[in-house]
Amino acid sequence: MASPISCLSILVIPLLVTSLFYQISDADRALVESVCHNSTDYDFCLSSLLSDERSIKSTLQTLESISIELHLDVIEVAYNRISDLHKTLTDPLDKTRLQNCENDIRDSHENMLSASDGAGLFNYDKAKLSLTAALLKVGACANEYEKPQNVNHHY
Repeated sequence: MASPISCLSILVIPLLVTSLFYQISDADRALVESVCHNSTDYDFCLSSLLSDERSIKSTLQTLESISIELHLDVIEVAYNRISDLHKTLTDPLDKTRLQNCENDIRDSHENMLSASDGAGLFNYDKAKLSLTAALLKVGACANEYEKPQNVNHHY
């Protein structure tokens, strides 16, 4: 099952790309739907964006900010859960993987804040680069658990 972070990641890139090609205008449901048609999961994108009442009466830039805010919320929840999981682990490999993941999630959060700053300043290059960096960090966390276990590891 895909993590909430990877699911939400389908929202931001289409919004960034779409915002580069459209003039600022009042958004309505049709605009939200057109943005979500560029995502990999239309229904999830639509329900996520429409969960915020600002979506219907906003611009593309506001939709972008909403999407980034949704990501930040999910990242914060994930980070807090990781902190709780540390207390339950005994295996050194699991502890190392979780520590690496915690660092990646923290970096992802910082990058999402930078993306939010960039979007707020209409600096879409900064927003796009920061967003990409954030999503790569989330991927790095997920990849921690796909790495083969070293059978000769010593702790």
